[in-house]
Amino acid sequence: MSKDRFLAIGLMSGTSMDGVDCALIKSNGAMTQSAGQPVHIPYDSVLRTDISAAMKQAAYLDGAAQGTDQFADIADRLTNVHGQAVAALLQQNGHAPDQIDVIGFHGQTLLHRPEERWTLQIGNGQLLADLTGIPVVNDFRTRDMQNGGEGAPLVPIYHHALITQAGGVSYPVALINIGGVGNVTWIGSKDAASMLAFDTGPGNALLDDWIEKHTGEPLDRGGMISAAGGIELEVLESWLKDSYFYKSPPKSLDRTSFHVPGLEDLTLENGAATLVEFTVQSIHLALGQCPALPKHIFICGGGRHNATLMRRLRTFGLVVDPVEELGWDGDNLEAEAFAYLACRHLKGLPLTFPGTTGVFQPSPGGTLYQPKGVGAA
Repeated sequence: MSKDRFLAIGLMSGTSMDGVDCALIKSNGAMTQSAGQPVHIPYDSVLRTDISAAMKQAAYLDGAAQGTDQFADIADRLTNVHGQAVAALLQQNGHAPDQIDVIGFHGQTLLHRPEERWTLQIGNGQLLADLTGIPVVNDFRTRDMQNGGEGAPLVPIYHHALITQAGGVSYPVALINIGGVGNVTWIGSKDAASMLAFDTGPGNALLDDWIEKHTGEPLDRGGMISAAGGIELEVLESWLKDSYFYKSPPKSLDRTSFHVPGLEDLTLENGAATLVEFTVQSIHLALGQCPALPKHIFICGGGRHNATLMRRLRTFGLVVDPVEELGWDGDNLEAEAFAYLACRHLKGLPLTFPGTTGVFQPSPGGTLYQPKGVGAA
């Protein structure tokens, strides 16, 4: 596409299943800047429960050939919420749909099986384009997996762009996203080929599930519950024997990849503390698989709000800070990233790289949907 710079919306619904993050950026596919106030639209309890049920149903599928028709209804419902998020963002920032060049729409991951070259995200790109009147790029992972990649993580090229623009950063540097799953982007220099990225292990998902099951709350706010508990070392050590941690990167995970036997025998507080330490130790193991220890680690995602987790990360003598230290928005970084990836799609630029997903060569990705009609947004 010949246009020099795009005004783009990014949409992200992560493995935490809490709702839709929606962000606005300007980008030429290389440089990027925030262009407005983000919005968050939470899922209602019914949709969240139905997404969780769909994940459990998807776990029994044994191949992509089975198709996704059985998830069409929930995909459309989820897409409608994303359309509401776009409408809210446009209203908040005083934009009309025809001022926006593209939407990057991740959708909701139901399962991710890189060993089978199969990933399943639900979300109707054509419906979202029709609802909003804005071109939509989605299905970001499939082409990478067809070309030998893991299909994840996708955000590293955006991390690299931000770090390159930040200035004053000493390499190597690492960005660690602690969402439902944890992942690291290790950056050795301004050259994108220096990146190494992979999923580190559990992020917040196991802890969130534990807290919700026992308290009804969706998360351990501020790490207060985990701070009151003790780490059950024998249980933790059994979890850390999982072969994933010792597999060479690039590598990627599903939200349901880990089983935690013995957790149900623990108290609420000790279970929370042990799950936090599971995340921390898995990150520490992941850093040991990087070419060198980073001089500075920046944390994004919901995990950075857990004071217990952040405190434990710093016990290894590493310099660890939330990405706000760089002036970034750690709650909306992934939404911004999908806006950025959509811009790169329009420019024909690669989204994934051998060091980030294991793809054979730098690979473009995504599918573009043009609106057939203008909706309410």
